[in-house]
Amino acid sequence: MDDVEVLPGAKISRHHALFLEDHSLLVIADLHLGYEGALLEQGVSIPRFQKNVMVERLKRLLEKYSPARILIDGDFKHEFSKNLVQEWDEVNEVLDFILSQADVELLRGNHDNFLKTILAKKGLDLSATSAVGGYTFAHGHVEVSWKGTLVMGHEHPSLGLRDKIGATVKLPCFLVTPTVIVLPAFSPLALGTDVTTLDFISPPLRGVSAEEGRVYAVEDEAGLLDFGMLKDIRR
Repeated sequence: MDDVEVLPGAKISRHHALFLEDHSLLVIADLHLGYEGALLEQGVSIPRFQKNVMVERLKRLLEKYSPARILIDGDFKHEFSKNLVQEWDEVNEVLDFILSQADVELLRGNHDNFLKTILAKKGLDLSATSAVGGYTFAHGHVEVSWKGTLVMGHEHPSLGLRDKIGATVKLPCFLVTPTVIVLPAFSPLALGTDVTTLDFISPPLRGVSAEEGRVYAVEDEAGLLDFGMLKDIRR
């Protein structure tokens, strides 16, 4: 499946995004631009490919939904302690691409300590939360109060699968509960919490009955895969 309507007018996409039709708003989280550069500083060298993957995802999303606005729900960049050269270049490149197609709003994630320095050059701001209609948006690394539905990132939710001979694969996923939608990381490198463990790191999820949530995994070829209720998967 390419997309699924999880609430009236709210569609999750195989391209790791949420689209709110009534507000012409596309929401993504956890790009972690500059991740390869941060690894290199730790002595680990991998090809710099994730920015190109994410730009292609954005192109597909823009073509399908034509949003008026794109909200980046935290962790636009990766390095905590400074702005790497790669981050300067890639943040500006991705922002220029988005701004050529739509308005942009950015929320602060726990990795965005020095992002304001880059954004100031473009006259853009960084907020803690945002709201539209019955939706509140926050990255999810700190406590937040909301009414209606919270849309968050931070957790990098995934679903671990094992076949009969013991081989495993980890797929990024959406976790959709009655009050919270947790987005998968937009970065292809950032797989995080296996939702079946219920071992969440995000404060807003502490008071949420995650087992009542529905899990939609993302597979490159098949698109969105509906695995049903988390409580049933765990059982």
